[in-house]
Amino acid sequence: MNKLPQLTRREQDVLGVLCEPLNHGGAFVEPASIRQIADALGVSDAAVKQHLIHLYDKFGIFEGEARRRVRLANLAFGAGAGRCARDVPTPEGPAAEHLMAGRAAARARNWPRAFELLSLADQSGMALSPEDLEALGEAAMITSRHDRSVEARQRAHAIYVRDGEVLRAAMVELALVFNYAGRLDFVQASAWFSKAARGLADVQPERAHGYLAVTEALFKLGGGDVDGALALARQAHAVGDQFGDADLQALGLAFQGQALAQMGQMDQAAPLLDEAMASATCGELGPLATGLVYCRTLCACLDAFDYCRAREWTKVIDRAAEDHCMSGFSGDCRAHRASIFSLRGDWVDAEREAEIACAEKERIDLSHSAIANYEVGMIRLRRGDLEEASARFQRVHELGVSPQPGLALLLVERDERDAATASIRTAVEETPPNSLRRARLLMAQVEIAALVGNAALAQAAAYDLNRIVSSQSSFALKAFAKGATGIAALTDGDAAAALGPLREACQLWLRASAPYEAARIRMHLASALCKLDDEASAGLELDAARAVFERLDASPDIARAMAAKERSRKGFSEYGKQTGHNPLPQRK
Repeated sequence: MNKLPQLTRREQDVLGVLCEPLNHGGAFVEPASIRQIADALGVSDAAVKQHLIHLYDKFGIFEGEARRRVRLANLAFGAGAGRCARDVPTPEGPAAEHLMAGRAAARARNWPRAFELLSLADQSGMALSPEDLEALGEAAMITSRHDRSVEARQRAHAIYVRDGEVLRAAMVELALVFNYAGRLDFVQASAWFSKAARGLADVQPERAHGYLAVTEALFKLGGGDVDGALALARQAHAVGDQFGDADLQALGLAFQGQALAQMGQMDQAAPLLDEAMASATCGELGPLATGLVYCRTLCACLDAFDYCRAREWTKVIDRAAEDHCMSGFSGDCRAHRASIFSLRGDWVDAEREAEIACAEKERIDLSHSAIANYEVGMIRLRRGDLEEASARFQRVHELGVSPQPGLALLLVERDERDAATASIRTAVEETPPNSLRRARLLMAQVEIAALVGNAALAQAAAYDLNRIVSSQSSFALKAFAKGATGIAALTDGDAAAALGPLREACQLWLRASAPYEAARIRMHLASALCKLDDEASAGLELDAARAVFERLDASPDIARAMAAKERSRKGFSEYGKQTGHNPLPQRK
């Protein structure tokens, strides 16, 4: 057989480990056993046997033939499976064992083990191939060892340049772009991107050009050039189609989806993101593409407030990590996962995931460290730990990311109302008018305006929020809009007009599985009912809200709910008429 049949990513992994011993010569070399393949890939013997059955069929090795596994290895190795990319003398002894085991661990995406073993092989003094150095650089990157990753990749790059391998050199240059961008070192990132672009300028179209387009699309998204990012993502997908590159196809889809989501076109974005995720979660993609597709999809869903889709994909990613022996969430995805856990009321899990992400990403990806720190800050704020919340928001700001609306809400809890009003106003004014991110800021502005009794500001912010949300379909965005409308009506003294929107907002948050947000709306709903002399219904809403706050240990909100309930016992109706509706300001 001169050509490999079409194989799944997992079948390639199995063949790679099966054929690994054949790389090192000898007269009668046995391929890896079923047990060795299972150990290397972290799966059961039964799973390996099932993959081998499919491989025997694809290679035309029929049941009953003698030594089928050996024949499969020889046929596959002859067609190029499992071969070292170049002839590098492999010494006998521990160094060779470390190298072979390290390669197998990298194929299995066991990155901590791959880093350990490949480092041991490297430290033995043996000359690693550039492919092995790339694997070491990848393992170091994923296990948050920035300097080691850069060093290994630069060594691989030097060998490719020496040997005149322009395309391979360009791929390493693009990998180094991600190394430096993660550390917010955009000068170095730009330099390596320019090297890749210049090296590929006079080369006939190849897969590397698609990866160049993907990398540029990522930075255009970060810089706000959504149209430019969308065009580049489509270009990358076309290159992937041309060369049959599954990684490029999926990345092109994911980046198109994120660009469309940022444009507010989630209905068009969702099918593209879902298709990319289907490829990633079934193990069809390489590690870089898998991680980027995960991250871009979760990021797009959270940016578009499509919490239901984000939550479903987190479940699928967890299952995929088990089914395909993938590492699941890396630090960047952990940061997004913490956001999802926080929304659904799993604050303990959310803080744990965010703290892990902070620890991992402080060393290699500062923008995602900012996201994780923000999530911890919001949880601490809601639990009344204002000092730690302030420290986290300060760190977010230091990393170049806006800590809003968390910072403004922190000022509310400190009873610095004028400062809170000014802070959220600045944040809203600095955000593009049609940006979905503006929705969260406007919701905070409505609540702060209600707190200080500024009905005109509350109405204006609610109107702006409804304008943004009018063409969107997510439960969360609609809940923001309905909640803002109801709170603004209450601030203007019209409890009857507030009742309907607040009830709708509460139901929408419950459908979005966001218990804390639903409970906060219940507090406003209780105020409206109080003002309408419906003491019994107001009490039900307060009891429901308090139950959620107690489960979450949201101490400031617990205090507010208890104070409101106590006022109910003393004459809730009269209190509502005399003091107004807003339950937020009193905090004891």
